[in-house]
Amino acid sequence: RVREAVVSTQSTGEQVEDYARGGEQSYLSDDDLGLTAEEVQQLELENNDLYAELTATHAEVQSIEGTVVEISRLQEIFTEKVLSQSDQIFQIHRTAVETTENTRSGNEELREAIKSAAGFRVWLLFIFIMASCCLLFLDWYH
Repeated sequence: RVREAVVSTQSTGEQVEDYARGGEQSYLSDDDLGLTAEEVQQLELENNDLYAELTATHAEVQSIEGTVVEISRLQEIFTEKVLSQSDQIFQIHRTAVETTENTRSGNEELREAIKSAAGFRVWLLFIFIMASCCLLFLDWYH
C-alpha cells in the first residue's frame, strides 16, 4: 500500500510521528516541520540529485543486464559449437592414430621387403657365380 504525505497547514507533531511509524495518510506542512524556504530548496535540490543518480544507476543496471544476457547467449552458442565439434575432433584423433599405425605397419613391410630383396639378390648373385663357374669348368673341360 502506497503511503503519501499530503502537505497541509494543519499537520501536528503527532501526525509526523504517525507517518514515520507507517500510519495512514499524514498531513504535513513546511511550517510544522520547522523548515525554512532555503532548507526546503536545499532538500528539493538533494532530492533531484538523488533522483538523477538513481536514474543513471538504473540505466547502468539495464545496460549491464543487456550485456549479461548477450554474454549468456554467446556462451550458449560457444557451448553448442564446442559440442558439435567434439565429434569431429574425435574423428580427427582416431584418423591420426590409424595413420600412425598404418605408417608403422608400412615401415615394417618395407624393412621386410628390403630384407627379402637383399636375400633374393644374394641368391641371384650365387646363381650367377655358380653358372659362371660351371661355364668356366665346361670350357676348361672341352
